[in-house]
Amino acid sequence: MIGLALESGGSRGAYQVGVAKAFVEAGYCFTGFVGTSIGAINAAAFAQGDLDKAAGMWEEISNEKLFDAGTYKFLKLGELKWDMKVLTDASKGFIRIVLEHGMDTTRIREFIARNISEEKIRTSGCDFGLVTISIFERKPYELFLEDIANGELLSYIAASACVPGFKPVVIGDRTFIDGCLHSSCPINMLIEKGYKEIIAIRTNLPGVFRKVKLPHDVKLKVIEPKHNLGNPMIFSPEKAKENIELGYNDGVKALRVG
Repeated sequence: MIGLALESGGSRGAYQVGVAKAFVEAGYCFTGFVGTSIGAINAAAFAQGDLDKAAGMWEEISNEKLFDAGTYKFLKLGELKWDMKVLTDASKGFIRIVLEHGMDTTRIREFIARNISEEKIRTSGCDFGLVTISIFERKPYELFLEDIANGELLSYIAASACVPGFKPVVIGDRTFIDGCLHSSCPINMLIEKGYKEIIAIRTNLPGVFRKVKLPHDVKLKVIEPKHNLGNPMIFSPEKAKENIELGYNDGVKALRVG
């Protein structure tokens, strides 16, 4: 069994698609996929068994499609040279987000629903896991497919990707946010599941990277970018294509090293 662990990273997640493509082309057959935040979304796409579809998912991704107009405008402020007008726009955007208890995530959940099939994952025969945090319990949840009730998988994927500042995801009587505040790259989930060979793909986004409890009989290869993958909150097909290519090249290099 070979497992794939994917780190959180927002738009930097496109890099993971390129690395995974290199390994699959080299003959690797993954049977377990875990991830946090965008890593959970990618892991779900990979678990469906169609890497091309996972790449295609990134070809359509953009801030305009993921966020409403107000949120998109607020996120774009980070790319601008700040002056009084920009400061005023930022203040208005922040006030709106506070009043609405977070950035709206409707379009993100629609994106997940368009690209991820709970049925395909449950019938794939693969292990799939994610990390999220229950706010009011102040408790992290590291969940595998069998821990999640039928019909709730997409909601838990959205919960794992619910970046602080977004409207939290409510499932039943619990309220969840992004799992990166507990474990940004859940390698230990695969170790505890019994995987003896694990490929971990990082994005180097700040988060809680937990110390890996590596048994002597487990082989772990960690791949991380040497280049700056860009602002994690700015999504575009062009940047995604660039990061996929960077990931593919790094994957090929890692395979040569052995």
